[in-house]
Amino acid sequence: MKKLFILLICMFAWGTAMAHSVAFNTKSHIYHDHSCEWAHKCTKNCITLDSSDAKRRGGRPCKVCGG
Repeated sequence: MKKLFILLICMFAWGTAMAHSVAFNTKSHIYHDHSCEWAHKCTKNCITLDSSDAKRRGGRPCKVCGG
């Protein structure tokens, strides 16, 4: 039981530490999940970054998808 508990804690910590890929608008500094309708509309100024990199660049999450 103790080993299972430790394994679950490790899995949770690893999962929360992973950053996911987002569409980052270099002009507005808003980042979107790739499934967001606004990410699909962003064609000119969007690049793909990890969410942690988008935050580091001063980005804020989309109000629709939450980034």
